[in-house]
Amino acid sequence: MNLRQALTWVALAGAVLAGATLLDRAGFPAPQMMLAIIVGAGLAMTGKLPKPLPSQLNLGVQGMLGVVMGSYLQISLLTSIGWDLLPVAAVTVATVVLSIVVALFFSRVTKVDIPTATLGMLAGGSAAVVAAADELDADPRRVAFMQYLRVALVALSAPAIAAILDDEEGISYSTATLGGSVTDPSLPYWMIVGRGDQVAGISTAIMLCVMGIWVGRRIGLPNAALLGPMLLTALLTAAGISHGYAPTHLFKDLLFVLIGFDVGSRFTRRVVCEMMRMIPAMTMAVLALSGLVAALALGLGYFVELERSDLYLATTPGGINAVLATADKMNANLPLITSVQTIRLLLMMLMLPMLMRGLRRFTVPITV
Repeated sequence: MNLRQALTWVALAGAVLAGATLLDRAGFPAPQMMLAIIVGAGLAMTGKLPKPLPSQLNLGVQGMLGVVMGSYLQISLLTSIGWDLLPVAAVTVATVVLSIVVALFFSRVTKVDIPTATLGMLAGGSAAVVAAADELDADPRRVAFMQYLRVALVALSAPAIAAILDDEEGISYSTATLGGSVTDPSLPYWMIVGRGDQVAGISTAIMLCVMGIWVGRRIGLPNAALLGPMLLTALLTAAGISHGYAPTHLFKDLLFVLIGFDVGSRFTRRVVCEMMRMIPAMTMAVLALSGLVAALALGLGYFVELERSDLYLATTPGGINAVLATADKMNANLPLITSVQTIRLLLMMLMLPMLMRGLRRFTVPITV
């Protein structure tokens, strides 16, 4: 990659970040990656795409994304929920199972290969799932399309479903945010890690990224670039050894933009036309999944002393940012919602390689 091409990528990333900031303020779900995918796909299909980004950059982006995900684990939130966490965790596992079942039906109806359909329908961790699609033998273009259509639909439907299930007066709960123990939300947007000492924070993040990838490869982890840093960071976060190292604000948004560019640059006109035809079936699949999850939350509400609306928001099939915004406005149980969403995210990423090995024998080759 020459200097001109590098400067072109820098300008594109800056423009997408600026546009995503405006969309974020308007309440648009996951604008950084979605806008980058659209821009990358547009450039790819018109033949104006600069030289592809280096593979080493994609490796580093996955590692840093693993650091972000591992930083979400907050033991203090888990202990604050008590024994109610067990049945809620069981429903969380059931949500993942339902995602797979719906994906299998969707695959049969639309003729999309099973690994791609499964990754596209899995609840939660959209950015991580898209980043891992290549190594798990799925088509990252279709996975990204399905994941973010699902995120958009969940973001639109979650407030309405939660309001229907909210049959009691709102109760004031303690404040919690995803990754809150390692990120100071009051920091200005240009800060790249979650504490004031940026040099120490980014140094820790780089160390976790490099060591996590090395350890992940040594122990034979599938998708070591993502899972290695995630597990190492989760251990560090749970032990409370350090804080403030997670990429945040500008840096985290840039990671999503780079993943979006990597996926968007692979689009072709044939793939786009095929995905447009998938929208009705995909919409029905997501609505069915949301309805089944709402039914689980409604049933669980009879066995635990928790609000049914809180249970639904804790187990929604994705759309975590919209869910947290809805929960905050409803005075919902944020520690519960944050903890359960985090547990599902970590468990899902750990089980993905094993799940994909089990489904691989059903794989139908992707035609591009």
